[in-house]
Amino acid sequence: MKHNITISIGLLSGAFFLSQSNTTGQEVNQEANLFVIRYIDVEDHNQDAFVKEVTKKNKKFNRSEGSDQWWTYRILTGVRSGQFARGFGPKSWSDLDAKKTTQTLQPTPNHEEVIYWKENIRPLEKEIGNTEVWQNPKGLIYTGLGEISGSQAPQTRYGFHRHWKMKPGMYKRLEAHYVKLKKVFEANKIPVNWAIYRLVAGGDFMTYSESVFFNDWKSYGSVRIVRDLFDKVHGDGSWDSYLAEHNEIMQENATVEGEFWQYLEDLSSKKLSD
Repeated sequence: MKHNITISIGLLSGAFFLSQSNTTGQEVNQEANLFVIRYIDVEDHNQDAFVKEVTKKNKKFNRSEGSDQWWTYRILTGVRSGQFARGFGPKSWSDLDAKKTTQTLQPTPNHEEVIYWKENIRPLEKEIGNTEVWQNPKGLIYTGLGEISGSQAPQTRYGFHRHWKMKPGMYKRLEAHYVKLKKVFEANKIPVNWAIYRLVAGGDFMTYSESVFFNDWKSYGSVRIVRDLFDKVHGDGSWDSYLAEHNEIMQENATVEGEFWQYLEDLSSKKLSD
C-alpha cells in the first residue's frame, strides 16, 4: 500500500473579490489574498527520502529573511489521509508576474531553487499533479489568534478545511451569509483563525472552502458550539434561518469533504507560534 504526498504551491481562494480602481490605464490595486496549490504523489518507498530532501531544500533556500516562504502540512483525515500539503501565500495576481521567485504559476526554469527541486526532489515524485488557484473573498476572514498581515500570519499547529459547492450566481448572498457567522466568532472571541476561500482555477469554479486554523483540539471544540452561540448574537430563531439560507446557496446533493491538517515545522519556512 502506498501513501501519497501532496505538495501545494500555496492555498485556498475566491474570485471577483480583487479590490481595484475604476479608472482605466492606471495601476490596479490588488489585494494579497491569492493562493496556489499543486498536488504531487510520492510512492511509499520514496517517502522518507522525499521528506528529507524537502527539509534540506527549505533550509537551503526558504529560511532566510527575504526568501520564498513555504509551509508543509500532513493531511490527517479524509480521502487524502496520509498525504502532505505544501504551499505559499497570500499573493496578489500581480505578484505572480515576478521573475526572481519560485512562487509563480510558471517559475523560471534556470532559477537555482527550481533546478535544485528538479534534480533532487522531482525524481522522487510519482507525477507532477494538478495545479489549483484559490482566493479569499474580501472581508471573510477572522483572526482570533492575532492579526494577519501578508506572510506574517501567526502559524498554527492544525487546520481544518471543509469543501462544498455553491449554486451559480450566489456570490453576494454567500458573502452576506458568512459575514453573519464571522460576527459570532468576533462576539465570542473564539481562539482560532477562520476564513472562506474560493477555487478560481484548476477545478470546479463553484467550489468553496471554510477553513479553521488552531493550536489545540480544545480550541477547535469551541468552534463546534458556534451554532449554540448564533441565536445569542443574531436573535432567537436566527440559527434555523441561517441553515435555511445555507441550503438555498449550496448545490443539492453535492459532496461535502472535510480534512484535518497538521503543520510540519521542519519542512516549512516559519516556526510555530509560541
